[in-house]
Amino acid sequence: MKFLAGLSVAAATAALGAVAPATAAAQAGRATVHVLVRGAGASAPVAGARISAGARSAATDDSGRATLALGAGPVRLVAARLGFAPDTVAFTLAAGADTSIAIALQPAPAVEPAVIVSSTREARRLQDEPMRVEVLGGDDVSEKNEMRPGDLSTLLSELSGVHMQSTSPSLGATNVRLEGLPGRYTLVLQDGLPLYGAQASGFSLVEQPPLDLKQAEVIKGAASSLYGPSALGGVVDLISRQPPDTSQLLANGTSQGGADLEGFDARQLNDRFGLTTLVGVHRQLTADPDRDGFSDLPGVRRVEVRPRLFYNDGAGRSFMLTAGAMTERRSGGALPGRSPLPGPAGLDSLSTNHLDAGAIGSDRVNDALTVAFRASANTQSRDRVTSGSVEHERQSTVYGELSATVSRGRQVLIAGAAWEGDRYINRQASWANETWNTPSVFVQHSYEPVSWLSSTLDGRCDASSAYGTICTPRASLLFKPSRTLSVRASLGAGWSAPSALNDQTEATGLAYVRPGPALHAERAQSASLDVTASRGPFQVNATLFSDVVRDPVGLLPLLVPGPLPAPYAVLANAPGDLRTHGGELFAVYDQEPWVVTAYYSATRTREISLVTGLPREAPFVPREQAGVDWALEDDDSGTYLAAETFYTGRQALQDDPYRSVSAPYTTIGILAAKRVGRVTLFANADDLSGVRQSAYEPLVRPSPGEGGAWMVDAWGPLDGRRFNAGVRVHY
Repeated sequence: MKFLAGLSVAAATAALGAVAPATAAAQAGRATVHVLVRGAGASAPVAGARISAGARSAATDDSGRATLALGAGPVRLVAARLGFAPDTVAFTLAAGADTSIAIALQPAPAVEPAVIVSSTREARRLQDEPMRVEVLGGDDVSEKNEMRPGDLSTLLSELSGVHMQSTSPSLGATNVRLEGLPGRYTLVLQDGLPLYGAQASGFSLVEQPPLDLKQAEVIKGAASSLYGPSALGGVVDLISRQPPDTSQLLANGTSQGGADLEGFDARQLNDRFGLTTLVGVHRQLTADPDRDGFSDLPGVRRVEVRPRLFYNDGAGRSFMLTAGAMTERRSGGALPGRSPLPGPAGLDSLSTNHLDAGAIGSDRVNDALTVAFRASANTQSRDRVTSGSVEHERQSTVYGELSATVSRGRQVLIAGAAWEGDRYINRQASWANETWNTPSVFVQHSYEPVSWLSSTLDGRCDASSAYGTICTPRASLLFKPSRTLSVRASLGAGWSAPSALNDQTEATGLAYVRPGPALHAERAQSASLDVTASRGPFQVNATLFSDVVRDPVGLLPLLVPGPLPAPYAVLANAPGDLRTHGGELFAVYDQEPWVVTAYYSATRTREISLVTGLPREAPFVPREQAGVDWALEDDDSGTYLAAETFYTGRQALQDDPYRSVSAPYTTIGILAAKRVGRVTLFANADDLSGVRQSAYEPLVRPSPGEGGAWMVDAWGPLDGRRFNAGVRVHY
């Protein structure tokens, strides 16, 4: 850590020298200013107001007082506090004199709160961010709390170009595919920390409830310049709620044997400290609505707890501490006594125990320099039983980062260093055991020469212990020709460290995988062009994108020679590129009490088959997706109504004995909620159109497929119509 701190300080010093002019000679005399800040028209003092004069600043205490030591001469004093309009006082200080100033701050007029994004390292308004970031928050997150309180598997379903793919139909694992790329290329973060590992599995989202979530930020395309090798295809950053947010209790039940009981408590301990705590208990009974002897919904038992401690002194110093614990048991696949298969064939179960801890903090040294840190550690153990084959695995990630931010006029420079350590141990597949260490250095420069043009340049070099030093850049440009039109363009590079844990092995485990040839790091390039137009309550966004992944890693099926040849597979780099390109269209109408959103996306993919060596359409990527979501919110009556319709187009399939291309389908959902005082009653219906994959083809194979799997891969809904209802109590 001393080495990282040295790098960070050195980077900050160099950056400050690059953008800050030499300071003026000190004035001969000094003077003291005592400031008292109160609210206009009231006697109450204003605590936490920031008082600044040039490079010097201080924060008012609980009595509204602050003291500054300044040079004699003309002074321009600025007082600012969130919720108040800033005020400026100009006067002249005499050397050696004590001066008292009283300032009355006027309340700021009520405005619609701006959406602030932080996943790009520099927190700023969404409309001012050159990098393409999509945000899901507000009522959209509240909807998911009432539609599916137990997990995040449907959280991002309303964003264009995002596909939630089931990677283990028997156990319910779900990955996020961005712009048609495999889910293993998407990094899932919590408040900017990899609390679920450097490569989050498909179980990460289905093991998290949304009750403590403020918003989700999505960066599409290669983002390794921001977050290293795990972000080859993009980033999903889950931003948590902070005190003094509303505390809530939620109870929910479903028509398919599911139940959730959750609590989120948010407390402002004093003017600087706040505490939140999330506790949840969840249950899902194994369900087989098509009665084929195989589960369409796995049985789930889960308990989780996550406290967070927040600190903010109102003068630029803040931190957050978090810790989480979760234990879960899942079971699915063949159902004992109902399955047509003999013995343990087709049985599937997973036991998971997860622990994590993290911290983030920043300190504003002066008006030009801010230093920050991030650190996290997590460990999880899993016991997987598939058709009688047992695997015991343990995975852990340790991450640390120090950075310095230097602001000067219209330029912001961020530089820092990071270190990540990853470890995976599998008792039964010891060949897959791996330990990686990846120290990194990174830099980011943002520049806004004029109000209608800004840019962000990112660069990062990762020194992987397994794949050497790899550097990845990204450049983003924002052009605003008018107040109602903005254009974003982005080019970036990314890379990924191949791992035995991927979308394919998640469904079957590693029992049938064997060590193969030495692997090369996967590398990617991405480009996007984004245009946003707004007028009154309307906003329309159109995007074109293209991604190329070189040396993508997949499973190559082989046969073990011998008297009884046995199937197995090895990990190998494909002989060609994985390419995706397409377009997205997103529209919003937001005029109280109505909010209507609609999207359409078209994606085309191509990869080289490891089996045939020939080009083919990449599997499980919908060629077209579309959706319409409308919501009516009447604050006076406390009524909230929402309806959504989603269309999923055809997908190429892989190793499916019944078909090579999926059928298109449309799902419909309706949500109704009524708030009476502190209580909200809600009822929801999913998939009212009754779409179920088993209506198109059997879910059970006539014989085992790759990895001994008895169930086909999921390309559509498995559980059909689903109803749930519950109550939320706000306090």
